[in-house]
Amino acid sequence: MSGGGGIYEPDVFYELCDAYGILVWQDFMFACSMYPGDEAFLNNVRQEAIDNVKRLRNYACIALWCGNNEMDAAWAEYIEDAGWGWKQRYNDQQRKEIWQAYDQIFHYLLPDVVNKYDELTAYWPSSPMQALTADEAQHASFETIKSGDIHYWDVWHGQKPLQAYKDNVGRFMSEYGFQSFPEEKTVLTYAEEKDFALDSSVMLHHQKNGAGNHLIKTYMDMYYKEPKDFTSFLSLSHALQAKAIRSAIEAHRLHKPYCMGTLYWQMNDCWPVASWSSMDYYGRWKALQYDVRDRFKQTILIVDQGDHQLSFYAVSDELLDQAAELTIQALDFNGNMVMEKSLNVTIQKNTSIKIHQEKLTFLQGRLEDFVIFAQLKVGEKVIDSVEHLLVKPKDVACIDPQIEVEYVENGIELSCSHLAINVWLEADQDGFFSTNNFCLIPGKKKRVLFTESIIGNDDFAKYSLPDKVVVKSMYNFI
Repeated sequence: MSGGGGIYEPDVFYELCDAYGILVWQDFMFACSMYPGDEAFLNNVRQEAIDNVKRLRNYACIALWCGNNEMDAAWAEYIEDAGWGWKQRYNDQQRKEIWQAYDQIFHYLLPDVVNKYDELTAYWPSSPMQALTADEAQHASFETIKSGDIHYWDVWHGQKPLQAYKDNVGRFMSEYGFQSFPEEKTVLTYAEEKDFALDSSVMLHHQKNGAGNHLIKTYMDMYYKEPKDFTSFLSLSHALQAKAIRSAIEAHRLHKPYCMGTLYWQMNDCWPVASWSSMDYYGRWKALQYDVRDRFKQTILIVDQGDHQLSFYAVSDELLDQAAELTIQALDFNGNMVMEKSLNVTIQKNTSIKIHQEKLTFLQGRLEDFVIFAQLKVGEKVIDSVEHLLVKPKDVACIDPQIEVEYVENGIELSCSHLAINVWLEADQDGFFSTNNFCLIPGKKKRVLFTESIIGNDDFAKYSLPDKVVVKSMYNFI
């Protein structure tokens, strides 16, 4: 999904999407503004649409053509913080003319082009939107949408807790996001250490959401301990962003098949900056990129915590049922087992299903002292595993985990003496680890490989052993 982002991607993008089975929500290049409706402009729009529809229509990956990003909602809704409520700025005659131009482009011209040149692909006038008719579209509301697609921003702009993701799930979640800063190496390309403050002119210039820097700080105070310095703040902002979007993706996938789509904003940046991206301007992976790769696997295990119990869900995009083994362990932070269960379960095809529920009474209320480790195996293959903290990270005692690193072929093997959370690996060269931003539990070794691939995909992998790997965890950030 491009979000009306200014370019139609080159052919190689669509070729790769075809090859890897990735469906594309393709926006026309209109976003967050209203456009003229004079004849010359309309003719220009029509020809641009014809050229691009004809160029892209034969790619199997094109799933939907979308007229614009957020323009219908911005015209219909009054949201002061978002700068929306455009029609309130104009008199009746101006509003009539502006809407007529909008109506002509997005309800007549563009659907006519799609119907004529790519009739088998769906057209959607605006995102987010509930209804297809112009009259219905003007009355769409984020709070009332029960069909169509939703952009959900009450987590972030609305400062609601991450729990709100679970309580606001639509049929297709086509935009939501959460910011972080880039890593220190990238920040140092545009700032000096004397600029390392949220309100410095350099940091504010490299932040295009007016309240963005302090929103990161506000949410960090909700979930994490105070970072010891600004460099640690940068790192914790990665962990916070990953935690937020992971919560959203799991909430959406857990509600399958009611919710059948989740698209986070955004993947990359056009300049080095604090933003919603999961990769920075230089292509360096934030913690979020690792987490979304993990949470978009074909089959995942979700641990959903209620007031007094844990629910374990298996979510599968596979088209066949899978016989699996679910293992659940409760451990203290020294790795001592206080509970273990192993269950045979069926992962039903193409849906989300609760496979087990466990009351937390056996922990006698001492949730801050334990971690849950859950694992799904199909045959001898582990298809997913999850480490689940029972309290917020800021409520976890942070003791030196004494992480030990052993170099193995193409990577490292990690072990620890005490629970380590938000373990973060850095190499002395650009590349990607097989996993990052994870929990490390005493007694459970974790092997991590490194690749120099620019894509981070096993099909393109060139494995290597970095000369130096730096291992940090929450203990190093506070």
